[in-house]
Amino acid sequence: MADRIDDLEKRLAAVEQRLKVIEKESSSGLTFDRTAPEPSLGDGFIADASSHIGRVLLIFGGAYLLRAITDYEFVATGIGILMGASYALLWLFMAYRKGNTEHQRANAAFYGGTSVLLALPLLVEAVSRFSLLSGRQGVIALGVYCALALGVAAKMKLRTLGWLATGGGIATAFAVMIVSHSAVASAAFLLLLGLGSLWVVYWRQWMGLQWLGAIGANAGVSALVAFSASANWTIEPGVAALFGSASLLTYLLSFVLRSHGKGKDVGVFEAVQALVASGVAYWAAISASQAGQLVLLQIGVLGMVLGGSAYLLAFSPVTRSVRGPNFFFYSTLGLLLVLAGSALILPATATVILWSLMALAMAWFSGRTGWVSLSLQCTVLLLAVGVKSGILATGLVALAGDVSAGWPGLVSWQIAVALTTVVCLFLPVAQHSERWGGLAGLPQLIVLALSVWEVGGLIVVFLAPVLAGAAGAEPNLAILAALRTAVLSASSVTLALSSRFRRWPEARWLVYPVLILVAIKLFVEDFPNGQPASLFVALFFVGGALLLVARLLSRPKTESQGR
Repeated sequence: MADRIDDLEKRLAAVEQRLKVIEKESSSGLTFDRTAPEPSLGDGFIADASSHIGRVLLIFGGAYLLRAITDYEFVATGIGILMGASYALLWLFMAYRKGNTEHQRANAAFYGGTSVLLALPLLVEAVSRFSLLSGRQGVIALGVYCALALGVAAKMKLRTLGWLATGGGIATAFAVMIVSHSAVASAAFLLLLGLGSLWVVYWRQWMGLQWLGAIGANAGVSALVAFSASANWTIEPGVAALFGSASLLTYLLSFVLRSHGKGKDVGVFEAVQALVASGVAYWAAISASQAGQLVLLQIGVLGMVLGGSAYLLAFSPVTRSVRGPNFFFYSTLGLLLVLAGSALILPATATVILWSLMALAMAWFSGRTGWVSLSLQCTVLLLAVGVKSGILATGLVALAGDVSAGWPGLVSWQIAVALTTVVCLFLPVAQHSERWGGLAGLPQLIVLALSVWEVGGLIVVFLAPVLAGAAGAEPNLAILAALRTAVLSASSVTLALSSRFRRWPEARWLVYPVLILVAIKLFVEDFPNGQPASLFVALFFVGGALLLVARLLSRPKTESQGR
């Protein structure tokens, strides 16, 4: 019995020894999972937002403390303004420092935005309320600050700061312009700000900021043009014209450096801004010419030079081989500038001749190169020639106009324009392109419509005085209506016949629209003004046209006709 008790005591001692070893190991190396507390409202976004707002309020509190020190004349006004400006620059510097750290970028954006909100109103007050700075000095200070702010925004990739600096700079520039009449300095700053925002976008690939900067630049030049016509502003129209030209040239130069220097494609912004800047520049130049400070010849020569330069850029080896957005942009811009420049420096007859020759050249080059874009340029030139020569207006009056307003005469140069349009139809142009797809035939379709309009109108202009006495005091409206109907019906048949040839397949799309117009015309003009004989002629031509058109459009092409 005693032996068993001793054995049991030994076993209990061994168990106790083992338990002590296990306890030591668990206390030194083993860990147990603990349940994490649930997040509260003080964590995450709400906590961050409250921290940012708190910082901003404290910063503005410091600004108001400086304002109170200045208002109570503890320091001189100039020193107080300098302290406020330094305070704003301090937080711009803090935005620069915090922008280097990824988790501090939100703080950097808040510091930068706070700096803008502190600096720009202070600058306006320094010019207007305290008169410490002249208008020009205020604009210079504004330029320095916005350059620093945009530099920090671009360097640290703080897009919000870039938007605030650009938008605030534009608003502040106009405020300084109004209160100090420093329009020239403000316009110069707005132009530089617009170009600066553009190159920041090119550098950082931001979207939208360049539009805001361009709005400010265009508005600044437009303000100069408007103020130059007001007696309350001492601005010469020639200065406004100079700024308009500078805006156009600097923006175009920026586009060229990016497209041909860096090999980038132009986009929607470049196209829109080029058109707007050109329009503003021409507006300023024409205002200056009306004031006797500029000659239209100078404006026209500048437009021709810029247009020729744009064409050279469009047909440069790289742009020509790719024929992408850059080719279309520069060729279209060149065409528009040449049209505007030549219209200013040449007489009307010489302008029509030049544009007609250009249209023929574009049609010929389109056929040789297979480029639909040149066919489109030919079409644009023919439209411009039609408007400039007056043949489109003449054709509209002849085919659908009121005789009581006067009958147009037959002008020789309008006949030449109509012949040019028809010749462009017979010159083979590019009508198929993978890049253009189904739109490749659109230029030729428009030329066909112009041919019907111009040739048909001239035929009516020539025959109406002979048959209906249209040039007299009492024209025969019934015969005139029948003549118009006959010409339009014959035009639909001509279009249907033309569509059977490989060169004018687009003509079939105009056949039934012309016949629909003829049908509307029967009820609007022929029946109200017609007589039995004239109605017989009109209905005979319309009915015959419908029969011939249906047969021509449905009959298959023959090999001989397709050639």
